Amino acid sequence: MMKKKYLLNLTLAILVPFFFFSCEEDVDPPQPDFSATVSTSTGDVSITFSDLSSKSPNEWLWTFEGGTPSTSTEQNPTVTYSSHGTFDVTLVATNEGGGNEVVKYDYINVVQFNNPLFTDMDVTVDGVTKTMSPDYSVQFAKIDNTSVSYTAETSGKTTTGTQVGLLISWNGTADLTIASSWNLILTSDYIFFYVTNSCGYSLTSFYVNYEASDQTVDNITIPSDGVQYRTGYYDANYGMEVRAYCSVGYVSWYVYPTSDDNQYKSLTVSSKSIIEQSEKAIDYSSVESEMLYPAIETDSKTVFDPSAKNLAPSNKR
Repeated sequence: MMKKKYLLNLTLAILVPFFFFSCEEDVDPPQPDFSATVSTSTGDVSITFSDLSSKSPNEWLWTFEGGTPSTSTEQNPTVTYSSHGTFDVTLVATNEGGGNEVVKYDYINVVQFNNPLFTDMDVTVDGVTKTMSPDYSVQFAKIDNTSVSYTAETSGKTTTGTQVGLLISWNGTADLTIASSWNLILTSDYIFFYVTNSCGYSLTSFYVNYEASDQTVDNITIPSDGVQYRTGYYDANYGMEVRAYCSVGYVSWYVYPTSDDNQYKSLTVSSKSIIEQSEKAIDYSSVESEMLYPAIETDSKTVFDPSAKNLAPSNKR
């Protein structure tokens, strides 16, 4: 009787593990997928990736073309892009059943806007505004989209922020299949001025296109200190007259634009330039004028990217 009981226990000991082992289900490998979100930071282009893979993966291997870091084993990594272009993203998701790979081609699209002009420029994409100084650039990213709608604007400004000259604006769509780097240029319809005053009097009431239909006047101060100051953007007319008034008269320049993009002229005045009047010039403003910023180097213009395309302004005011 004892021998039979032992035999039964031995049989159960062999069969029970086999029974449970045979009931285990095979695990399917994941089907990898992911999404991405662009950071709203006004600095570098930063993108957070979110794993959407099925079948509960426990290992991830990402590859980011053009990104930093270029690879990651995190489930939801954040990656920085410092170069413009279109980039692929690869994810391998793995669980106990194995791994699968997905590649999303041209998934990250980074556009670069360049400022070859003379004043700071604000560029807005998807509600995020970035400011770029002259000879600098800003970048934005689009997820799985090669079309970027943008707006931009620039003008000369006084040290208190008052607009000087025209406000130049851009409004359009950049096609990243054509180029991912774009220059926001000033066409030959416009001209920018630098003024250096050594005449012994502060200049104010700065007139451009004097007595023409598109005349503008800025209530600015250009001190007699020999420093070059930047004014703003104006309509470019051949043979245009520019005037600036002082307490004893005015100085006048006749300007002949050269029909070049991003054109500018440097205007200088000395004591011999003043056209004196017996009375204070009637155009001389009695309103307190505002100071300008000293100029940046006018010969430091940089070609950011030889392959960059140009975007002309769409409006002025």
